Amino acid sequence: MTTSIAPAPPETGDEVVGRWVVPEPVAVPDTTKWLETGRRINGIIGMRAPGWLLLAGVLFAMVLGITLRWQELRLFAICGGIIWLIALGFTIGRPTFEVGLDVDDTRVVVGEPANGGLAVRNVGNRRNLPARLDLPIGEEIASFHMPSMAPGGERHEQFAIPTRRRGVVPVGPALSVQGDPFGLSGRETTWGEQIEVFVHPRTVPLAGRMTGFVHDLEGHSSNRTSASDMSFQALREYAPGDDRRHVHWKSSAHIGKLMVRQFEETLQSRVALGIDLATTSYIGEEDFELAVSVAGSVALAALREQNPFTMFDNRKALPAVSGPRALDELSRVEMAPRTNLLELANTVLQLDPRASVVFLVTGGGITMEGLRRVCAIFDLDTRVVGVAADPDTAMSVRNVANLSLVRVPGLDVLGRCLRRAMA
Repeated sequence: MTTSIAPAPPETGDEVVGRWVVPEPVAVPDTTKWLETGRRINGIIGMRAPGWLLLAGVLFAMVLGITLRWQELRLFAICGGIIWLIALGFTIGRPTFEVGLDVDDTRVVVGEPANGGLAVRNVGNRRNLPARLDLPIGEEIASFHMPSMAPGGERHEQFAIPTRRRGVVPVGPALSVQGDPFGLSGRETTWGEQIEVFVHPRTVPLAGRMTGFVHDLEGHSSNRTSASDMSFQALREYAPGDDRRHVHWKSSAHIGKLMVRQFEETLQSRVALGIDLATTSYIGEEDFELAVSVAGSVALAALREQNPFTMFDNRKALPAVSGPRALDELSRVEMAPRTNLLELANTVLQLDPRASVVFLVTGGGITMEGLRRVCAIFDLDTRVVGVAADPDTAMSVRNVANLSLVRVPGLDVLGRCLRRAMA
């Protein structure tokens, strides 16, 4: 018995007869070229969105007026077209300005007046058309009217920089706007570069060695001995080569042998400062600004004493090679969510484990017990000072072993608080 096998269905190209085939995806139309062409045309003629809307309305009114033989629509189209052409005429030519931007000082203290100047000169060969010059100053924009100036003509303008709040105020670059008074057209040209004005926090000078927290003149004592230093440890028998200036003559006469002084080797204090940026650590904006001012005062004191100094926020180190640079960085800091004081302490401990004196500055949202627990993660050899800035409480200082917990209600008592912490 023979078995017959049915022939396979015929195939035609990529399509199989009797079988469903997924269609090829349709490509999305590429509008990049059209958009780029529109930007180039708009850059050449300097027309804004209201101008394009007016042109579309003019064309629509003209077509509708001719079709319906509506005299009023045709009159509207003619008037609108004239206005559009007049607006277009204001963008003819390009400004030939030379713009100079200058500020009196790029570093000011919050609340102090800060001013700047703008100098505009026509460097072209013909009289320029009137224009408007916009100057971004922080979140505000100062607008200056530039009248028509002859070749070589100059105009000077003065402006004030807001310093009501600590921060960094970007000034510039200047932007000239050449367009019609109806706002239908306008071409913008950027002049100059941006200048950053740092509004520093208020600080107070801290008298004496406010960051040393040691009882010698050079630094903190170590476990290593030295033949000549500041911290006396014990007496030992004289050995050849010892400095005779360290011979203790009374003990030598009593024992009958030459005895010399032995010292503990002292090291220069290495100061680390941490500023807490956690939103939950502060009750409001006032105690955060007070904390930044406290940190700035401590930073200036440490750098003035030429101690090795490092500064941190909750997640990274902040450049602090000099007093102005440290205050520049403190001008930038802002409160941040999803962090806490413990993260700040761990950052300081990991990035600067050799620090001998650590300041942790936080706000009134942290209790003294919570501050103590965070400060306790450091070694016993490290002097830790936890400062809570809280304008709504009284001044308090608690010294526990190597820890000092300070609550500061204002900058005017900061020096007194640190002196009590050192006592």
